[in-house]
Amino acid sequence: MASEPELKIESMDKDIRYVIDRPAQPTSRFDAQMEGSKVERPQPTLRSRTAKCIKKCTAKQVAKSFAGCFPFVNWLRSYKVREWLPSDLVSGITVGIVHIPQSMAFSILAGLAPVFGLYTSFYPVLFYTLMGTSRHISIGSFAVTSLLTQTAVVRLVPAEVQLPAIEATTIASLVGAANETTNMLGLPDFEIRRANVAAAVAFLVGIFQIAFGIFHLGFVTSFLSAPLIKALTSAAAVFVVTSQIPNCLGIAPAAAGGVGLIVRQWIEIFRVISNTNVATLIISIICIILLTLGRHININYKEKLKVPIPTEVFVVIIAILASGFGKFNENYQVIIVDNVPTGFPAPVVPDLSILPDIIGDAFSIAIVGLVINISLSKMYGLRFGYEIEPNQELLAYGMANFVPSFFFCFPSAAALARCEIQVNSGGKTQMVGFITIIVILITILVLGPVFEPLPRSVLGAIIIVGLFGILAQIGTVGELYRKSKFDFAVWFVTFGSILIFGISIGLLIGVVFAILTVIGRTQRPTCEKLGNILSSDIYRSFSKYATVTPQKGLVIFKFNSILYYANKDFFLEKLQKATGINPDEPREAHDGPQKDERLESVTCANTSMNVCESQCKEGKIDTGKTAFNPNEEQEEGQETSTAVKYVIIDCSPFSFMDLPAVEMLKSLWKKYNKLGVTLLLVNVYYEVRDMLITNEYYDLAGDNGEFLTIHDAVVYCQADLDQKDESASKDPPTELFQVSDL
Repeated sequence: MASEPELKIESMDKDIRYVIDRPAQPTSRFDAQMEGSKVERPQPTLRSRTAKCIKKCTAKQVAKSFAGCFPFVNWLRSYKVREWLPSDLVSGITVGIVHIPQSMAFSILAGLAPVFGLYTSFYPVLFYTLMGTSRHISIGSFAVTSLLTQTAVVRLVPAEVQLPAIEATTIASLVGAANETTNMLGLPDFEIRRANVAAAVAFLVGIFQIAFGIFHLGFVTSFLSAPLIKALTSAAAVFVVTSQIPNCLGIAPAAAGGVGLIVRQWIEIFRVISNTNVATLIISIICIILLTLGRHININYKEKLKVPIPTEVFVVIIAILASGFGKFNENYQVIIVDNVPTGFPAPVVPDLSILPDIIGDAFSIAIVGLVINISLSKMYGLRFGYEIEPNQELLAYGMANFVPSFFFCFPSAAALARCEIQVNSGGKTQMVGFITIIVILITILVLGPVFEPLPRSVLGAIIIVGLFGILAQIGTVGELYRKSKFDFAVWFVTFGSILIFGISIGLLIGVVFAILTVIGRTQRPTCEKLGNILSSDIYRSFSKYATVTPQKGLVIFKFNSILYYANKDFFLEKLQKATGINPDEPREAHDGPQKDERLESVTCANTSMNVCESQCKEGKIDTGKTAFNPNEEQEEGQETSTAVKYVIIDCSPFSFMDLPAVEMLKSLWKKYNKLGVTLLLVNVYYEVRDMLITNEYYDLAGDNGEFLTIHDAVVYCQADLDQKDESASKDPPTELFQVSDL
């Protein structure tokens, strides 16, 4: 079959020129001409919307909507068994095996017994597989959400040697509600109380995320910018590593809290570092070396490996065998996982009395989880070419936290490391989730006691090495500073705030600071005074192009931001500097001899400096005058040309305008009108124009108060000035100037 000819677009050496011949016209005349071709979309009334909803509420539509909540029904019908099942089977087994040590490690990180991590790797995976739309993310335990959960768990149920921080009635309710479960799992009351707190956090997280999905509030995650998320994950990684150092050293430092938590924790670690268990330290070093080596091989030889090496699984197996036969706990006092009961706990309603105490923690976890999950879902959707349904995803995340909270699960989220393992091991569809839960099910029902001799330092090493990639983000801060000072400031403030005040408060400070940086840039944006380039219809800033020439009798001003109540005063200040007109002064203050504005921003054509200086001294050229930059402060008393009859405002940056801004423009138009100056608007966005019409701006400005483009307005102003003063266009000292070509 003959190949199709390759299409090549060659660059052209010659300029492509065009000529447009049309009348310069205000927007009102253009709208009158286009009256028949404008698209008018009728606004639906409440009655019509209600009727439309009732019409859709048929049995078929209800069934379709119900099926839409469970996408697995659709993809199971089109599942290609021969093509996809072998890859999904290998991927599901691999991910399931990786889930086991990770879930136990992250459960310890959350301040819970390891078995609760296995439950969190079963129920959330099941519900997301039924309701999720992403084919490649792996829901389950995650380091950041586990650390955030630990904050609430440790605050409400401190270390076993201390008195509980919750009220006696709360303790009684927690223990009473879980008596049967305690007997079945064989865990002490202390572990059950902590598990109840974690389950209550997951319960509230699920409610928040379901509400986000129902009310389409996923946009709140957009307030977490990429630098802020990197700062959050990096600071959280520092907390996680710090929390695992005692497990890797075999020490038990005193609990720390308050401002400067990270520093206090390290102080407590160094106070008892002399009590380090040598055997635990050796085990941790060996595991970190092996895990780092496996990570290096998986990253650098990814293309040559058909399936990533599950180093964590091999390390866990070796550690279990060595600890079991060597009796590390008895002979070397190495802390082990110990009791891992088999079977599932009976469902228990989370304790609702503590919800007010954990609402802040739950909201933080809900937002962080949504950001991480949605980011990964969109990333894999784009990579593999399928669509993600955001609202359905929000519902799936919510249900994956809400329902499992009745089974002692702590908050879950997608982990990037597991997602990459699922992708690299050949996972094709959500079937990987079903196979994964089978592996976890077998572990919970049968293999739980096998993990009892596993040293906890091994799980700590797995957590630390798994965070190497996140910690490496700190090394990219220099590049971030080079690319954007504002984004670097957001990263720095968020990272520092989290380390000083903790994750919840630090994240809130980071979000507020990021929003303030945006508000600050809209309050004091850059401003430009525009001029014409080479008698064309192109208008650019005087401060950027030397060939820009002004137009006599008019000023073109551009305010590079939205216009609203917070920056309208700054707008007036910069406009006054650009025009040299203070609209609040009486008209007599603007009278007097005027300087020809066309003498600004030009190049002297005389080759003899003596001739040039003599002409300048005669007042023909002001050599000390440079192009006006409204962003630079003017010296007091500096003159600005006041021969201004028209002020043209380029409204293209105004995506919206509020009522105070409209009132300011109306007041400005009246003041200019008293001074004999006309205010014109150009490039007005439709919604901004509707706002101006609604608030009667054009009743003042008239039909000629707005033009389609800058050039339309300039041509109109020049024609009007020529009619009033025909001599104004005949006396420019052209023999003294040259305008170089672009």
